[in-house]
Formats: sequence, C-alpha cells, structure tokens
Amino acid sequence: MPKPRSTGKFRRAKLRHKLFTLGPDFLLRGRLRERHLKNEIALRHFDVHLPNWRNELGTLRIGHLSDLHFGDLMPSERVEQIVDALRDRDLDLIAFTGDAVDLEWRGIEQFFDLLVSVPTTLGHVMVLGNHDHLDDPDAVVEAARARGIIVLMDEVVTIERPGHGSIRVGGVDWTKRLQECSERIAMISEQLSEEDRPVDVLLSHNPKGFIEATRQCIPLTLAGHTHGGQVALKGRPDRNLAVAHRLSAGFYEREGSALFVTTGVGSWFPLRVHCPPEVVILDVSKGEWVEPDPDAHSAIQP
Repeated sequence: MPKPRSTGKFRRAKLRHKLFTLGPDFLLRGRLRERHLKNEIALRHFDVHLPNWRNELGTLRIGHLSDLHFGDLMPSERVEQIVDALRDRDLDLIAFTGDAVDLEWRGIEQFFDLLVSVPTTLGHVMVLGNHDHLDDPDAVVEAARARGIIVLMDEVVTIERPGHGSIRVGGVDWTKRLQECSERIAMISEQLSEEDRPVDVLLSHNPKGFIEATRQCIPLTLAGHTHGGQVALKGRPDRNLAVAHRLSAGFYEREGSALFVTTGVGSWFPLRVHCPPEVVILDVSKGEWVEPDPDAHSAIQP
C-alpha cells in the first residue's frame, strides 16, 4: 500500500520548487514560465518488435504517458492538450508510469477524468512515482481508482483480450533503491503460476526495474522518472543531464527484453533543451528486435 506522507521530503521539494521555478520566474516577471509553456510537445509513434512477445497477443497499441507533474508548470489547459493527443488513436491500453502530481495532489482529478475519457479496448493502468508520494499517495490512488484506472501496487492484473487470450500487466510502486525495485518485480512474477509467466508488460516509474525485468524475461518495460535530463545534446537524447541514470531516455534492449524510458510530458524546472516533452504510442508485436527510429515524431502545437 502507499506510504504515509513524508513531510521532510515534501518540504525539501517545495524549497526546490521555490528556488528553481517560482523564484526565477518572479524575477523575470512570469516570462520564464510563459516561454516554457510555449514549447511544443512531441507525439512519437514507434513500431516495437520483441522476440519474447507472445504470438497470441498479436499487435498491442499502447499510449504511454509519464511525469505529468501537475502544478505550476502544468496548467489545466496543457493537461487537456496532452490527453487529447491520444484521442482517436485506436488504443488498446493507456499506461501512465508515475508522477501525476508535482507537489500537492489536489486538482489531479481533472487529469484522471480526462484520461479515462480516452477510449481503449483494455483500459487504463498506472503506477505511482516519487512525487506522488510527497503529499498524500493514498489520495492519488483513491482518485485514480474512483475513475476506473487500475493502479498497480506491486501486483499483476490479467486483462482479457477477445481474440487474443489475455494480457498480463504488472506494476511496481516507487522505490529509489535498485535492490528493492528488483525484489518487488521478482515478487510480482511469483504471483503468477509457472505456466502464466512472464508478465507481458511491466510499469516501473524507476527505469532500474529493467534489470530484474530482464532476469524475469519480461518482454516490455515502460518507465519514466528521468525526464531525459530535460537538457540533452542535439540528436543525442542519451547524452543528457540525467547523469545519475544509466537508463535515461529512449529504448534499451537486452536478451530479448526491451525498455522504453519516456522523457515525460511535464517538468520540475522550466527548461527543456533538445529534449521535448512527449506523448508516446507504441505498436508492440512479436518479431526480431530492431532499434525503433528515434526521429519518428510529429509536434503537438501549444
């Protein structure tokens, strides 16, 4: 279950927010935030072929969002713009990989309402990120579940897919530590019988979950958290300011398992350079691994 509010972490996060966002924006008379919100949002669409994908699942179309950070840098009108990018995309599943809120949780209900208004054949699933734990994680979970979103707290859900059997989606709650993340992923794999393993799709806010996902032969892991550093070298999204993360942006493959780390749609400081916020659509099917084209995108106008 979600952890109780961490008042120390919450206070430190508010202080960082004042130092890196509110303070500079005040000195620049609002121009910093205004310029930030004019940034285009990239709509990326990838074909993903996985050797470990089950044949009977056919092609699964996933809409992937992460790191909304609802707050001062994510006003309501931008939330609508982001979610509307997923409409009319014939999605099977929407996966949100954490950090719905930036600081205070109140107001996130609008995002969840909008998210479930996007039709899918299999539903909407999510996990919590570190920012979701700052204020009131129980309230975030309750708000999401009240709207029909499946919140995975170190567990697996099996969703029937007519004509394709069923798909197994796992999700782990936020943890910073690699060992704990690995233990949780191993634990949710043990929830399945031997013949039902592995999980088909894993949601982990922390990209470090991919290490254990590979051991468990999970075909696809979706993650966020890093924001791609928010500042990267032109044409090199993997060379960025997320220096603490070896798995920081884009696709990674190992032993037939793949990880996708999205740069997210929100920000925790008002600057992105060569690292636009992104809404992602993945068409996942069985096949030989080929690195998806990193330039496969269009822009959503602000």
